[in-house]
Amino acid sequence: MDLKEAHAEVASRLDRLDFGALLPGFRRYRFALYDGSRVCLGGDCLPVDARFLGNTAIEYEGRQIAIWRLAGPPENYDSLAALLAHEMCHAFQVETGAAFPDEMVGAFYPRNLVNSTGKYRENLLLAELLEEFDPGKWDSLLRLRSARLEAGPAAVGYEIKAEGIEGQAKFVELAALKLLSPGRYGEALAKTARNLRDTHGVFNTRLCCYDSGAAILTVAAANGLSAPDWTAEAAGEAGLTSGPDLSVEYRDYYQAVDALVNGALAKAEKMETCGSVLLGFDPYNVRSSGDNLYHPNFIMCGEKNADPACLMGVYVTAMKGPTREIKTVYKVRP
Repeated sequence: MDLKEAHAEVASRLDRLDFGALLPGFRRYRFALYDGSRVCLGGDCLPVDARFLGNTAIEYEGRQIAIWRLAGPPENYDSLAALLAHEMCHAFQVETGAAFPDEMVGAFYPRNLVNSTGKYRENLLLAELLEEFDPGKWDSLLRLRSARLEAGPAAVGYEIKAEGIEGQAKFVELAALKLLSPGRYGEALAKTARNLRDTHGVFNTRLCCYDSGAAILTVAAANGLSAPDWTAEAAGEAGLTSGPDLSVEYRDYYQAVDALVNGALAKAEKMETCGSVLLGFDPYNVRSSGDNLYHPNFIMCGEKNADPACLMGVYVTAMKGPTREIKTVYKVRP
């Protein structure tokens, strides 16, 4: 695969986008494509280094840039360009001081069937609103979210911030794809609705917020509505105890998480040193069981206010409650 050629293909598609029309104040950012050995920022291809990790936005030479890892030739350059617009949105959020969620709250998101059922009811309303707008359903969504926020301010407050970051970025991604490839946009919107209706997906809170946040903004934009300013004041008669019975899915999901963490610990070895603070981790794939966090890709640890050490691989961190303070680090053997 020629990274320069791929970069040029993506750049030609980004040239067709009016970034300010996707999101007020938004602008195009420099972007990099990289693989296991090289990184391409346009005309320059350099050896890859530890700064390039995942698909995200990073600071590079004093400026925010979007990065994307390519494991092989892209399936579709329109979709890849939309994904880069998504990551550029994260660069924009960093530069404009957006309120990012506390990922430790997400990592230790509370296990609460009533709350998850309420979230699933919201998702069903959003899936229906994506397909056909109904003012009554929109009002039901607002009242249900306000009731959930009142009942669980920390958990639902995390969702709202995650939707504000990841949901907004996915909204930009969808809006860009709509301009670049209307057919693929239709497929992506239908997939978003399917994700929202997935009874298992609701328990993966952070991933779910990509879809719910994007759906809220998409519905609002399509119908001339303002994005909701969530409060707990308009709960009304939303009712949190009714809804689909998700008890089996709830049990199965968390039993699988506990088995995953316990299985990893059973073949792990305790590390002598790593640092006392968990400075970074993959919030997309982290799983919690008790005070233990399972990390399938990497961790960044060290001391407060120090440069972190990035350890690639599978780890379990035993934490001092829902904080970033580490009790023990375990390296999971293959």
